[in-house]
Amino acid sequence: MKNCRFKTFIIITAISLGLFLAKPKTIKSNPVTNLRDQLSSAQLSYFGRLSANNTEGDSLITIITDSGSAPSTTNYNLFIGDTIAIARATTGSSIYTVSDIANTNSIFINTGLNAVNTFTGAYVVATRSAVHNISFSPESSISQGKWQILLKATNISGETPNDGMPDQGGFDLNGLLASDVTCPWSATASVGTTLNITSGIGLGSTGTYHLITCALGTNGTNPVGSGTTGTFIIGNVNKFINPSPATNHTFGQANASADTHTLIIRHTDENDNIISSDTTIGKIALTESVLVTATIDPTITFYIDNIGATNPGFNRCGASLSSGASRTTATSVNFGSLSLGQFNTLAQRFTCSTNAANGYTVQVFEKSPLTITNPGSSSTIADTSCDSGSTCDIDTNNDWDTDVSNSQFGYSLESINSSPVAFEAGFTFSAKPFGVGYGNARTIMSRGSTPSTEDRAYICYRITASNFQEAGTYQNQINFIATATF
Repeated sequence: MKNCRFKTFIIITAISLGLFLAKPKTIKSNPVTNLRDQLSSAQLSYFGRLSANNTEGDSLITIITDSGSAPSTTNYNLFIGDTIAIARATTGSSIYTVSDIANTNSIFINTGLNAVNTFTGAYVVATRSAVHNISFSPESSISQGKWQILLKATNISGETPNDGMPDQGGFDLNGLLASDVTCPWSATASVGTTLNITSGIGLGSTGTYHLITCALGTNGTNPVGSGTTGTFIIGNVNKFINPSPATNHTFGQANASADTHTLIIRHTDENDNIISSDTTIGKIALTESVLVTATIDPTITFYIDNIGATNPGFNRCGASLSSGASRTTATSVNFGSLSLGQFNTLAQRFTCSTNAANGYTVQVFEKSPLTITNPGSSSTIADTSCDSGSTCDIDTNNDWDTDVSNSQFGYSLESINSSPVAFEAGFTFSAKPFGVGYGNARTIMSRGSTPSTEDRAYICYRITASNFQEAGTYQNQINFIATATF
């Protein structure tokens, strides 16, 4: 009898031990910190439609201005040299190059319009793509866990989230492959099917998302602790296509109601079970690029401006604004005809606000130097090196308030209400040249914590032109990138 009881005790003990060992261990986790998505270009894609008055052979085309017909209803955010695709009446599209823009809805193209592209409503598209550098600080680690990035995709009727066309509702996948993704901690990348999230994320964040996964290897873990950063680099060969302007778009602006798109990072175990407490939401803002235009007339011009006669005190960055200030808009800085041998100065105001715990950074770069648009000419206005004896470069500002003998282009900054600009003009115009290309983007305003209000500053553009500068219209493209760190 004793022996029987002993055996029973052993069996019960073994079963209890087995159940204890089989019981899953509780996973302790916290949302990631310092989440940010640094885009190589935060420029909106262009998506317009041809109006009814385009005919075969036209080299000047017009688009529909009705906001209910297409996301883009002006030629804003199109630039000389841009490649545009215009729909064919049969299938596919024809490729053209923008040679100039006119009025607000007219576009010059490099060759006459083909007959198959002349129908009313044919789409006119210029896609903008970007590399996404998504970084974060993990607060947890799971053996063989997975980190997932979810990027907003469209769920608007009539739009497809993976057809190589820009969407109003989010980023287009554009054939992105696992080989286009670099994972942190030597994890393995995969690109999942577009999924629809209906709950469990956060207010206003449900919807359709592209899914990028980085899976840790066998028994793999990720580091956790102060100073730890993981980075997804998305866009090796194929890249997400930036959205086109949203329905409620305001030129030059992205806000909570339009042109900001959701980014989600979440953590799962090896079986794709989502750790709900380890999910963090961020936002991405996109706007138009700014077109800077300056014209040097083939004449000697003398004029008397109206500064101080009708508008007293328009002083920005330590200098009086030029007479063309009334033409400045959110998307263009049009100097008009330049005064030779004098400073020509115009300005824009820029604003940044965020609820991100670790603040924001605003960067700027130019696509190229100011370049003449005359056919057959490649003349440029050089990026400034400031005054002789006080030279500047893209990293170092210096005085530029005496040298008007050379043709130069640069910028200065002026803080509004102590906003944290990178440098600032004082009693003289302190300047830098713009860096050319995303790789030479430089910070013009930043904050390492949540701003208590909107941060604002002026960016002042300055051009000088010598008597020897070739006559013609000069243009370039200024790109702003605003990145929040959540």
